[in-house]
Amino acid sequence: MEVHATKDREYVEVVVDSPVGELDRPFHYSLPEELRQQTEIGSLVLVPFSSRLALAYVVGFPDRPDVTQLKPVARLLDEPPLFDYDGQRLCRWISWRYLSPLSQAFRLLTPPGRSRSVRQRVTLLVDEDEAISRVLEPSAVDVVDVLTAAGGSLDMIAMKKHLGAGPAAVGVKALEDAGAAVRRFTLSEPAATPKSRLLVRLAVEPTPEGLAKLPERQHDLVDHLLARGGAEFQSDLLRDTGASQSSLKSLERKGLVEIADEEVLRNPRLGWASAGEPPEPNPHQRAAIERIEPCISAHEHRVFLLNGVTGSGKTEVYLRSIERVLADGRGAIVLVPEISLTPQTVERFESRFPGLVAVLHSGLGSGERYDQWRGVREGRYQVVVGARSALFAPLADLGLIAIDEEHEPSYKSDTTPRYHTREVAIARARMSGAPVLLGSATPSLESVQRASAGIYEELILPSRIDDRPMPEVEVVDMRQAGGAGEMPLLSAQMVDALSRTVQAGEQAILFLNRRGFSNYLQCRACGYIMGCKSCEVSLCYHLRGGMLLCHHCGARSPVPDRCPECGKGPMKGYGAGTQRVEEELAERLPGVASIRMDADTTATKDAHWRLLGDFRAGKAQVLIGTQMIAKGLDIPGVTLVGVINADTALALPDFRASERTYQLLTQVSGRAGRGLRPGRVVVQTFNPDHPAVRSLYGDTAPFIEAELAMRRQALYPPFVELVKVLVTSPDARSAARSAARMKEILETDLKGTGAIILGPAPAPLSRLRGSFRWHILVKSGDLRTVAEPIKDSVSRFYDYARSFPAGKGVRISLDADPASLL
Repeated sequence: MEVHATKDREYVEVVVDSPVGELDRPFHYSLPEELRQQTEIGSLVLVPFSSRLALAYVVGFPDRPDVTQLKPVARLLDEPPLFDYDGQRLCRWISWRYLSPLSQAFRLLTPPGRSRSVRQRVTLLVDEDEAISRVLEPSAVDVVDVLTAAGGSLDMIAMKKHLGAGPAAVGVKALEDAGAAVRRFTLSEPAATPKSRLLVRLAVEPTPEGLAKLPERQHDLVDHLLARGGAEFQSDLLRDTGASQSSLKSLERKGLVEIADEEVLRNPRLGWASAGEPPEPNPHQRAAIERIEPCISAHEHRVFLLNGVTGSGKTEVYLRSIERVLADGRGAIVLVPEISLTPQTVERFESRFPGLVAVLHSGLGSGERYDQWRGVREGRYQVVVGARSALFAPLADLGLIAIDEEHEPSYKSDTTPRYHTREVAIARARMSGAPVLLGSATPSLESVQRASAGIYEELILPSRIDDRPMPEVEVVDMRQAGGAGEMPLLSAQMVDALSRTVQAGEQAILFLNRRGFSNYLQCRACGYIMGCKSCEVSLCYHLRGGMLLCHHCGARSPVPDRCPECGKGPMKGYGAGTQRVEEELAERLPGVASIRMDADTTATKDAHWRLLGDFRAGKAQVLIGTQMIAKGLDIPGVTLVGVINADTALALPDFRASERTYQLLTQVSGRAGRGLRPGRVVVQTFNPDHPAVRSLYGDTAPFIEAELAMRRQALYPPFVELVKVLVTSPDARSAARSAARMKEILETDLKGTGAIILGPAPAPLSRLRGSFRWHILVKSGDLRTVAEPIKDSVSRFYDYARSFPAGKGVRISLDADPASLL
């Protein structure tokens, strides 16, 4: 950590917590003497900014300020520093690489549940008539009306909802200038705080004579405390002894016990598998481990691509490597792409490293995540397992990062900063002198290319554990499955395979990457399709609850009896989701127990854990689900995997569509035959000759070579850097006009860089959550030549947008290395 003598800390350099690009620069403040001792790099402070108070991050202590008249820091928040010098370096790299404000990168390091914000509250200082008499500004009169209706005081956020941001700000300022109203600033309370329980401790060692004189209930309380080592939580003590609160208070008055709050840690664990004897690595695993361990011992940063077929034992390589890390007194981070994989992964790691594993993912409560984060920071845990955000766990001495299923698109953040976990992990590990393990049976084409170029070192696990066979694959051509009748959801081959599996006492997985019952409802008379009012997509029919649901914005609508367009025809469902698969299975194979896992059934806390636990325990013979069941699951009883529709992603207008399909099909197929019995995969498709489907037969090289050749010719990643510039507006004409202007600015600012600019064009999802969407693609051989010019272009666009009324609702977002072009 950067150290400065207290006497030198007269000034601080801060970055204001704001997503506004124009404010993405350092500001200087004077530091009051009473704050100099406690303020550090990474401290969070409140500073006067313009006419308000703002949160800011301390990034330095300049010798000389950049202005002559400085405002003082208003307050130092009672939080430990969010980052040190290395943490600041990482955030600055993220800000540069992903074209985001630095403050938004700092937010990634904020402890879970501890985000704070400055709230403004407007209060009238005079009565309504007096306030109106003092101002001429019409919007000020509107503010007075709103305040009066609210009882004279209102939060500024609510005020803006009533009047709009611009009129509210103008009106409030006019009232302040007239002395008729005042704004007061408060700091929001964090969502997560330390938890405490009342603990009862023996204050003195009781003598036999003293015990004999106590009433029966008080005697029982003391005996119980003695049996528990002299201390017990109050609620547990009273429950176990049946004693009353008054009996306990009597002991406290006699000075025999002390009762005080004791901080406790919330533990998200639900129970673990017993720690069996670790399996002996096979020769391929041993070769990989022996290549990784010297880098761990030497604190040498290197990126390894662990390319192993499904079921080849990649997790055991992670575990053995982490054993080496822990032996050196360092820590490790293990990342998984789906929350559904976390319980299974944590089981394996906790059984190998009991008491040393922390869990961090969004499925936990804010208090649980905060306590796990604190445990890491305080050194109680040396291994962190979790989804994307676990990468920023405050491990003091990082020795290894392992990323399982490194190809998964969920490793790309969809909010600012839109970072890719793989790239940030490599950057963090480089700064720590730690190796990175990227594990996958279907590595991303970016990783394949980097391994080919020698940037990554590839370690291959070519076969399954104990040389178990890969599952047998049967591809069903659905063009021939329906005969003269209606196309079945489950082909005869699928039903037969399911029936044989169930009769043999084995388990099956049915995969369809669409939830709900039907993809859309259409009028049989006029052809009208029920669509979302805020998004340019159809509404999906959900059988349970009888609702139409938008999977993008969450809008709900009841199912109409008749077509809302023509008023005549009935509405019929088309397409299929996991709910329909569940119903069809019950009709075709009555009595077969199933479990459905999708976003609907896993919305509640711990649902992933409970549903997978039930399936593993044999409470159901078939698991039906979306992509959350497609990878990482290791359930020995599963011998059949059925892919209901292999074509769902093939037609998407995205250059990664074929790659995603290949990866998803290979991963879900790999769930079969991981136990002692051989596996089988039945794949239903209308495109049996597509290279992504044919790759399931075992030879993936032709598909990968063809995809890379296409990307090279068309200039797409991994052969160029790609930046998506997304222009959105609630007004269709404004979105189109703004996109055209943004393109003109980019052409000017990127002249001479060699960049290729495509567009503007309406995004494939042309309207989402009420906003019209246009995108521009920038291709470059080197992001370093275009990053700053692109950010400057955005600033120039906003200057332009202020000149016309509709421009105020326009938003520009930048996405470097986008995971999707939709």
